[in-house]
Amino acid sequence: MEKSEDLSQGLNFIRLPISVAYTVIEAYLQKKMIGETISSVAEDGKVSTYAKILDLSLEKSQDEAYDLALELKFKTLTTFFRNREGKILLHLSLDFDQEAQLASVNNFKLEGNSGNWLFNRFLETMANTFMHGKIKNKMKFDFRPEIEKHLRSMNEKLDNRLEIAEGIFLLGRLNTFKISEIIPQASRFLVLVNFEGNTLLDIKKIISNPRINPQIDS
Repeated sequence: MEKSEDLSQGLNFIRLPISVAYTVIEAYLQKKMIGETISSVAEDGKVSTYAKILDLSLEKSQDEAYDLALELKFKTLTTFFRNREGKILLHLSLDFDQEAQLASVNNFKLEGNSGNWLFNRFLETMANTFMHGKIKNKMKFDFRPEIEKHLRSMNEKLDNRLEIAEGIFLLGRLNTFKISEIIPQASRFLVLVNFEGNTLLDIKKIISNPRINPQIDS
């Protein structure tokens, strides 16, 4: 007697690449940072305020040693440099912590020269303060909430037998996931995700390929 087997109960591992455009991260940072001030607090409690953030943009860094380029537009608020608008370009390198499942900035380089030694020193101080006070805290990318949304959507489709080609259906459920790698590309992050679940490919119809026409030699 043949033993019946429910193949849908088998544990499956699926790796899917998920694309996240830099414009998505840019909009996220703009909401968090535009209008905020860049300031530092000395050991004696004295607060030094350098500038107010007016705008920012994010793209792939042209420097091969770094991953991203963040352009920051600002208005100065110091006594010496008052209400002067300018911008700085920061090249950022990312680090991905697999255990914590977080990507964060671990190194940066300031690009640009104003032609004024004193203002250059001001920009360096402001960039260091900005990086340690804001970016390293706020540029911790957690892609899991967004992936969870897609996971719910995928499971809804799988519950209804997702037809991936004529006569071929995918069904089951994806239960858990873990990000394995984050790759910065020209205009987006490529997030490689390992999903674990119970899935089954169900073939209901075999489609013959009309281009295949075997001939028998007489």
